[in-house]
Amino acid sequence: MEPARKLPDRTACRQADVLEGVMLARCPSCRNTFSTDRPGTQVCPVCGKPLIVPEPQAPAPLAALVDGAAGTPWERRAELGFWKGWGQTLQQALFEPSKLFASARLDRGASQLGFAVLTTSVFSAIGQVFDRLLRARMQGYYDQLAASLNLPPEMLKAVALADSPGWFATLLIALPLFVLFFVYANAAVTHFFALITGQSKRGFPATFAACTYASAPLVLLAVPGCGSIVAVVWLVVLTGVGLKQTHHISAGGAAGVTLAPYLLICCLGVVASIAAAMRMGQMVGTP
Repeated sequence: MEPARKLPDRTACRQADVLEGVMLARCPSCRNTFSTDRPGTQVCPVCGKPLIVPEPQAPAPLAALVDGAAGTPWERRAELGFWKGWGQTLQQALFEPSKLFASARLDRGASQLGFAVLTTSVFSAIGQVFDRLLRARMQGYYDQLAASLNLPPEMLKAVALADSPGWFATLLIALPLFVLFFVYANAAVTHFFALITGQSKRGFPATFAACTYASAPLVLLAVPGCGSIVAVVWLVVLTGVGLKQTHHISAGGAAGVTLAPYLLICCLGVVASIAAAMRMGQMVGTP
């Protein structure tokens, strides 16, 4: 075989160089492969004969590359309708969570964030309104309790200011921002423990999908009394189910990732309580 000829000011490009350019082309005359940064009519850098480099094929759609899931009803709300998509997603999250999380798309983070912020903000605001109405009916009891405890006037003023209509309206307006921060913080902490335990099989988008749809039980924030307690417990359970489905990990691995942050908080709380008790003991024992 005749060695490749090198033209003036040209560099011969062998098969080993195929990864150096943007696209690859093969000369039909000398059969050598070379890299080029543009399609169209060109000259082979090996044999010097003209050739035409075709346009590169379009890449596959992002959905095909990222995930093959069909999408949750909320992610298909343009097809199903806004309220129907939200309602079916809520129903599946509460009663068929495995089905919901298995259908979640990992390239729909913004849509999943919208579901969490909308659901949590609206029902938390409803709960705040109910709570304020209940406090108004029991205001006389609160006043008697404050008088019996001999609370400082400054504290009473602060409580009255925090309970004023202006502050209440500000809280309702800023509520979506607080929810937004909570969603990202919860997903970040959960993913951190998924990373250190080796359970992050499909990256942060999978953790984010699990954490956002796991917020569905927060509709119970609108229920006065124990609604918030039930909502938080249910949220923790759904987070574990979601991690198992979105990351394709075992139930034990998902439970470990979900419970690890709460275990850490408990340990820190115990340490803080012991430290505070020791400090109080030193203050009492000091003459």
